[in-house]
Amino acid sequence: FLQIHTPKIIGAASEGSGSTVFTLNYFKKPAFLAQSPQLYKQMAIAGDCQNVFEIGSVFRAENTNSKRHLTEFIGLDIEMELKYHFEEVIQFLNEWFLSCFKGIVTNFERELKIIKKQYVGSEIIEWNEKKGMEMIEFRRGME
Repeated sequence: FLQIHTPKIIGAASEGSGSTVFTLNYFKKPAFLAQSPQLYKQMAIAGDCQNVFEIGSVFRAENTNSKRHLTEFIGLDIEMELKYHFEEVIQFLNEWFLSCFKGIVTNFERELKIIKKQYVGSEIIEWNEKKGMEMIEFRRGME
């Protein structure tokens, strides 16, 4: 994967109509804070960068009173080229999540104990390196 860095101040809303965006005056011209690097990731893929990602600021101007809703956060955004079938994405995500979970369990044992004390009864997602995520048919998933 190739890391890209996309603009965060842009000339048009990045999520299309209906989205609430942060607007600002940028040298006496209207501008917006980026909601997503999606367009730039797609341009990179179209420009023959097969797999790209960005870790960067995301801005959502949605007026909410929820403690779990952020108007600004750091997001991980990936885009990958499909060569044959959408299952390539599922396989990649399976391997990536397993790697993340293994790293968390291996490197953050102390922090996991703290979380388990604070959130009694919560369990960390169990993972199995050999099995991975179960692949099910669409019909079964809808049941």
